[in-house]
Amino acid sequence: MSDTADPIELAPKRWSRASRALQGARLGGRWVHLALALAVVGGVFVQIYLIGAYIFGAGQGALDAHKTAGWTVHGFELLVFVAALVAWLPRVDLVLSVLLAVIGTVQVSLASEHRWVGGLHPVLALVVVGLAAMLVLRALRRRRDAPAEPAAMPPRQQSGSKRRDAAC
Repeated sequence: MSDTADPIELAPKRWSRASRALQGARLGGRWVHLALALAVVGGVFVQIYLIGAYIFGAGQGALDAHKTAGWTVHGFELLVFVAALVAWLPRVDLVLSVLLAVIGTVQVSLASEHRWVGGLHPVLALVVVGLAAMLVLRALRRRRDAPAEPAAMPPRQQSGSKRRDAAC
């Protein structure tokens, strides 16, 4: 038994409906951020397969699918940044999300270039997949290191009703 007693909470913090909604939006934003970053990683691998299939003779359909997948993945890259803002992620994750959106935009714009400049298109795809993978790993680490139970919000008290303690 400990010699020190836990402090008594005289006035528990009351959570407003708006703050609970904001917390829910942030939690949802974190899940969406993780899912979109995973989709970017998977989408880049799909694009690599499709362009490889085109190079080895699969035909115009493979190139068209590569372009369609590219625009879809680019949309996911932009949404990763939006989700990072909604989730109110730490500064490092926010910066990585911005970099993913910016480098992804540059990478897409280089797809129509030729020769040496066009060669940067696949190189930047590697940077994009690296950034997205880093965001995924950081999100998973954050989930692993988070406390098992989120901070408990006090139950909503109605006027005229008494709060029952579980220890009674």
